[in-house]
Amino acid sequence: MSVDRARGPSTAGGAPAGGHEALRVAFLWHMHQPDYRHPESGEEVMPWVRLHALKDYYDVARIVGEAPPGVRMTFNLTPVLLVQIQQLEWRPSQDPFSRLSRKPVDRLRLDDKLFILQHFFSVNEDRMLRPLDRYAWLYEQVRAAHGHPERVLQRFSDQDYLDLQVLFNLAWSGRTLRERPPVRRLLAKGRGFTEVERDELLAVQDAFVAEVLPLYRRLADEGRIELSTTPLNHPILPLLCDLQAAREANPHCSVDGISFRHPEDAREQVARARALAEGALGRRPEGMWPSEGSVSEEAVRLMGAEGVRWIATDRQVLERSLALSGRPSDPLAHLTPWRLRGEGNPATFFRDTTLSDLIGFTYSRWEPEAAVRDLLHRARSLLQSVPDPGRAVLPVILDGENAWEFYADHGVPFLTCLMSALAAAPDVRAVTMSEALGAVPARELPRLRAGSWIRADFDTWAGHPEKNRAWVAIVDARCELEDHRRRGDADPAALANAYDHLLRAEGSDWFWWLGDDHYTPFKREFDELFRLHVVAVWRALGVSPPAYLFEPIADPARAVAVETREPFQLIRPTLDGEAQRYYEWMGAGYFDVAFQKGAIFTGEPLVRRVHYGFDEGTLYLRLTPREGRADDVLGEARVEVCVDDADRDRRWTWTLEPGGSCRLRDQAGAEAPPGRVGVGLVVELGIPLASMDLAPGRTLRLHVEIVSPDGRSERLPLEASIQAAVPPPEFNRLNWSL
Repeated sequence: MSVDRARGPSTAGGAPAGGHEALRVAFLWHMHQPDYRHPESGEEVMPWVRLHALKDYYDVARIVGEAPPGVRMTFNLTPVLLVQIQQLEWRPSQDPFSRLSRKPVDRLRLDDKLFILQHFFSVNEDRMLRPLDRYAWLYEQVRAAHGHPERVLQRFSDQDYLDLQVLFNLAWSGRTLRERPPVRRLLAKGRGFTEVERDELLAVQDAFVAEVLPLYRRLADEGRIELSTTPLNHPILPLLCDLQAAREANPHCSVDGISFRHPEDAREQVARARALAEGALGRRPEGMWPSEGSVSEEAVRLMGAEGVRWIATDRQVLERSLALSGRPSDPLAHLTPWRLRGEGNPATFFRDTTLSDLIGFTYSRWEPEAAVRDLLHRARSLLQSVPDPGRAVLPVILDGENAWEFYADHGVPFLTCLMSALAAAPDVRAVTMSEALGAVPARELPRLRAGSWIRADFDTWAGHPEKNRAWVAIVDARCELEDHRRRGDADPAALANAYDHLLRAEGSDWFWWLGDDHYTPFKREFDELFRLHVVAVWRALGVSPPAYLFEPIADPARAVAVETREPFQLIRPTLDGEAQRYYEWMGAGYFDVAFQKGAIFTGEPLVRRVHYGFDEGTLYLRLTPREGRADDVLGEARVEVCVDDADRDRRWTWTLEPGGSCRLRDQAGAEAPPGRVGVGLVVELGIPLASMDLAPGRTLRLHVEIVSPDGRSERLPLEASIQAAVPPPEFNRLNWSL
């Protein structure tokens, strides 16, 4: 017998009482925020590190640390997050949110007040805003302005702005902070705060941030958690090794004409990350979650050469890698670590996509006990399906901070219930990644297909014209840096400074927000931060930066205008609701809900994108939820697709009923033949054009109305309608000619 100090008496193999070896589940919580520091001043330009430190970074680790003995997990803290937390430990944040939170209300200018009205409701409406009555009332006043906050500028009193300063910061206070007397007292008071109380709250929060990293160091010392990290500036390592890896992952990703191959940068990002993490956390991490789970054979070998013992990515990458290696498909293959063939390569864990995404996107709407029961049932079913469950491990890897905004009470009830259930289960053992690797040998993987956790490709960071323009800016700056190195005409300190800024410009977060795939009201700030880092490379070398670096990479209008695309090909999608076939909808038009004017004042939308398109006889629509699966998010809502014939005074309403049926009615209430519908990951609809008497050339307008069970409605688009002409049969040929 041996004694495990965190679990108690156990057999050497970790078996529970009764002699049966426990099923191993390895949780990894990934904690990351972009580098919000201004390249010149070093001040933060956005508040999200401070705000997440007030709840998620501390509370999640605390809950794991207070779990009953035997529950151990892995936390992945990125270097760019660590350095920003350390900066907040010795001085209060200087970002605009913090400055305006501290500013006396009688000194707020009109532009200050407008910023507060626009951004101090940046919280989850249902989970963080509505529970605070006064906060909800203020929100409704701004919401009633329908996207024009300037209409309420003068109506709000100084007390309204002061309450908003306090309530925004109270809403971001997590469970631990809410146990502190000053915060508990302000929550009970609820309104009518004084500036003294506001300043007391901010002082408590500033001091609290300094408790975050000591907590992680203590829990690691006690053996309750393992600490891992990510390459220094959160870059996509395979793209640094060779930008053409984007085409290996997706042959249709266009990076033509851009040559970037600098594995030495990738190596530097890994080496510096491990050294920085050791300084901040008191130990050199053995493991690494590569940024966005992005891997390639070259990147994996590079991490192994730097001493990284284990890494992790997504199950989809394993499936493609096994196919590349000529291995048969195996739905259970991810339940063991693998090691790319070759000396010194790290073991690779492949996250269970389904379970990880259930925690990240679905269980927030479940009762905690039901969610945990479902999670453990799925885990047991998976692990018991393998021939030798004792030689298997189930990796559950996800974002450790952003998900909790969508859970009740910041996720504390769910996480507490999960820890208790794991500790009480005799057949399930929550282990760290290194523990799992010590018990479950890695299998040899002949080939590794390049990819990330998002669709197993790199399209999020390369291929779109905006993303490619950012890569060109990095290429130009790096060429200038190399020219100075070869000539030897630059001061070594200047070269080092320029290289530091180049490494920061290589971070993945800038590329994440460029292009059409993600929306943020702060797109302009991310664009500018990226360009400032590139500009800093040139200036450190004593060279005037190119003029194009002072122009936005992204179209400035795209961050505030409706984002749409007209259909350009006929489509013939399979209406199964799962959207697994990307090319079926490639020729469709779309409307991005997140881009609609005033969306920030209408709450969190249920649907983030509406696709629409045609074949010779059918109008197709696809509704993609903002998060989670459509059958969960829209399962109890009434969805109405309202289609107008713009050339005649007629309207049809297509209603998606609970359960997945759909009916089409005209304005007189007469029913037409039902359309087809698939409800799953998304909603996919097909409606016969003949039933609406819409011939080719006719122009239609459409909008979608979603009515929640509580009576709240959502109109997409918020204003006007999506317009499209019914295409002729030769539509594809005409567009090809054009």
